[in-house]
Amino acid sequence: MAMALVAFGIHLGMRALTDNSFFTHLATGRLILDSGSVPSQDPYSFTAHGDPWTVQSWGASVLYAAGESVGGLGLVRLLITALIAGLVMLVWRLTAPAESLVARLALSAFVLTIGSVFWNERPLLFGLVGLALVLLASEDGLDPRWLVPVMWLWVNSHGSFPFAVLVLGLLAIGRRLDGESPSVELRAAKWCIVGILLAMVNPIGPRLLLFPATLLEKKETFALIVEWRAPTWTSWDQQLFAVQVLLAVVIVVWRSRSWRAVLPLVVFGALAATSLRNIPPASLVVVPAMATGLAGLGSIDGRERTPVARLGTVAMGALCLILLIGGLLQPHTDLRGYPVEEAAWMRDNDLLDLESRVLTRDTVGNFFEARYGPDVVRVFIDDRVDMYPPALVADYAELVNERSDDIYADISRKYEPTAVLWQSDTPFGEWIESSPRWNVVHEGEDWLVAIPTKSPNDPDGP
Repeated sequence: MAMALVAFGIHLGMRALTDNSFFTHLATGRLILDSGSVPSQDPYSFTAHGDPWTVQSWGASVLYAAGESVGGLGLVRLLITALIAGLVMLVWRLTAPAESLVARLALSAFVLTIGSVFWNERPLLFGLVGLALVLLASEDGLDPRWLVPVMWLWVNSHGSFPFAVLVLGLLAIGRRLDGESPSVELRAAKWCIVGILLAMVNPIGPRLLLFPATLLEKKETFALIVEWRAPTWTSWDQQLFAVQVLLAVVIVVWRSRSWRAVLPLVVFGALAATSLRNIPPASLVVVPAMATGLAGLGSIDGRERTPVARLGTVAMGALCLILLIGGLLQPHTDLRGYPVEEAAWMRDNDLLDLESRVLTRDTVGNFFEARYGPDVVRVFIDDRVDMYPPALVADYAELVNERSDDIYADISRKYEPTAVLWQSDTPFGEWIESSPRWNVVHEGEDWLVAIPTKSPNDPDGP
């Protein structure tokens, strides 16, 4: 059955590249490979150009760009697929204490179904693999010395690495409260910390370890971003996670009654309740406790290797190969939702170049960075909210949300734009179409392009 789960993971991994954040990571990796150094200042925007920038995910960016350089975006997709398939296998390993095939499949299904929304080409994937390996080491299923290279890569790829220390600390405290020696957890924590300290040896230096603290310093800014807000529990993936947590509570209370199971569940459940971004790691963390609590239930042993199971493994292996080949034959990117044609029109009409100041969505900024690069186009904003001035992020949030005409006018005048590229069916897009300060010069199916009716420097201009 593990191979069937891997096939599902390959299906997820071979989806076309479409994530806006990935585009900036890819563009940054290209810059690093071209220059031989990691940028320390913003090269992309006209609103914060030259401002200090900590490229926390430089390791993932380099891997993306190196993969593209060697084998094109197809190789990048294979890298993403390998990470997701590996994560699937780790989830299956973490369910081993449940023993029962049905229980293991059910636990895996929760994580993988939730993961189908969150597991994509973002560097978070490196962090989730690292977290799964840390959890495996805490269950004495992995030599903890492997955590040294794991943590080095995690620290240099994604800012979620403090979760490793947090979960190991909670497990160790829980084990002690249960009256047992936390020797396994402490040994894993020791090698984990060694890996984190060695991660200071990197192109950015020790300040890379301090990056997560910047998120706390800018918590008000991050509160403006949807993925950093608390879940609304209205989407199916959030509701499924809520069900997973409720089942975990029932299992822990009914079967485990262990502090080692309770503490991670409470803390990571609370973290997930405060931010959407914390749902994927929380979904992973609760798996070992649920698996332990389900031990002894069910009659079909998930570890058995019957002839039928071996035949199924071969069939699933063939399916995995078909999914890989079929995926590579499909387009590597899915740019639906991005203004591809409108951007090309703007380039042809000299409205999108190095001197242009185009107001547009943050996702479009990410797309421009990968499509054109900072030597061709500068962007208004992208999704690196940890770098931009809080006032800029707040202004952008005002444009995205439905506000008054005066607010739209003040913000659009403030940044002296030479053009606007925005969705026509949004409040700001509708304001642009109706405003005498703007002239719509091109309109596609979803996006419009507008230029000022007067010079941005004119007191009566936009």
